[in-house]
Amino acid sequence: MKTILSIMLLLSLNLFAADFKASDLTNDDIKLLKQIKRYGQQYDLSYSLMAIAVKESSLGRYKVNVDSFDYGLYQANINTVIRRHQVKNSTFNRNRLAMMLINDFKFATSNAIAELVYWKGIHGDNWFKIWASYNAGFNYDSSRAMRYSKDIKVIINELKKVKQLIES
Repeated sequence: MKTILSIMLLLSLNLFAADFKASDLTNDDIKLLKQIKRYGQQYDLSYSLMAIAVKESSLGRYKVNVDSFDYGLYQANINTVIRRHQVKNSTFNRNRLAMMLINDFKFATSNAIAELVYWKGIHGDNWFKIWASYNAGFNYDSSRAMRYSKDIKVIINELKKVKQLIES
């Protein structure tokens, strides 16, 4: 039963991202996107962060993936977060950091920024590889990772149609 629910959740997330239309955004969605945009501006990551939040968690609607151990608005992998924060990989720390990714916007966003900055250091300005690596690490040339990058690009193009985001 858990497996079936997980598959249904993953399919619904992919459908949301694939069928994402900026015109369907709610006022709360736009408020969250503006907040993400502000945090990403100093790193020139605003639209990447916004698109990843759409793709990964449907703008916070689904913040937990128990199968892959990804958590929060940007679905950060808990193993990566443990290493980034140089804490012991213990049940307590995994739970603590997972809850922070789920409940603390600034913490989740700073981790997503750190991940994108890391991959930008590896791939330069090749955004397709950066986005693919955000999803698949060094397996950025896999077909799954390439589809992910294409989805991010489509979502960014849709987000750029939202007048409230462009003007803020």
